[in-house]
Amino acid sequence: MSIHISPNKRISDIQNAFNAAYPHLKLQFFSKAHGENKGSFAKFMIHDRNTTLAMLNPELREGTVSIVPETKTWALEQTFETEFQLHVQVFRQSGSIWLETSVSDQLTLAEQETKGARSLLTFEDPTIDEEPGDYRDQE
Repeated sequence: MSIHISPNKRISDIQNAFNAAYPHLKLQFFSKAHGENKGSFAKFMIHDRNTTLAMLNPELREGTVSIVPETKTWALEQTFETEFQLHVQVFRQSGSIWLETSVSDQLTLAEQETKGARSLLTFEDPTIDEEPGDYRDQE
């Protein structure tokens, strides 16, 4: 997938495009950068999804971010940083909450997506195979 970056795009445009491909992941935008395997401070999170990218970087030039499932989390965050001076952090769904992926920056987006999807499975899910030795009433 490719995401077109331009000054008039809103944060929500980028987030929605990313989330369409990775429903258990999301991109959060921040006003300050973070380092590899480091989290972003919540006080720097941009909460207004209508914020344009030009408001985050007035000198933003148009371009495209190419994203494939094999892309490492940190590599994607760095692409936004180095190519567009946009500070993003990937978050992964974990049940009903969203976790920063700072500790797992070396995982690919596909691996992150799988972890997010698995976090929603419950013990009552009929699609989960029973483990050997799972004894139920045999009557």
